[in-house]
Amino acid sequence: METNEGRVYFALDGDDFDPDSLTEFLGVEPTSIMRKGTRIPEKSPAKSSWEFSTENIVNNFIDVFAMAESITEQLEPKKTRIIEAIDKFNLVARLEVVLWISMNEEHSTPAIGFEPNTIKFLSEVGAFIDVDTYKH
Repeated sequence: METNEGRVYFALDGDDFDPDSLTEFLGVEPTSIMRKGTRIPEKSPAKSSWEFSTENIVNNFIDVFAMAESITEQLEPKKTRIIEAIDKFNLVARLEVVLWISMNEEHSTPAIGFEPNTIKFLSEVGAFIDVDTYKH
């Protein structure tokens, strides 16, 4: 029986930066990185990306409020450094929500929204929010 699945991550994207240098500058280990032009199965990234993510949650109930807040709470102490990095490395910041939604009517749909502190953090670093949804 299919259920809901999702994750939330904060990403810093750019055309010409070294994700390892960004990691060193921020003092935060990313969950994953992508390098522009690197060959990976089925695609070649058009930009480099540094990502800090929640775990992939598989559950009937997915709480985007809590997942996004968890990410921004962990990054809050590095906010000034993130703002400096965006300028120094010419980056774009985003909060990405990725959801696979069960078509089973017995399952709840994900709770999608953001706490005030999450919105404040994203505003202060100049991030945008992107929500990708897929049928499961």
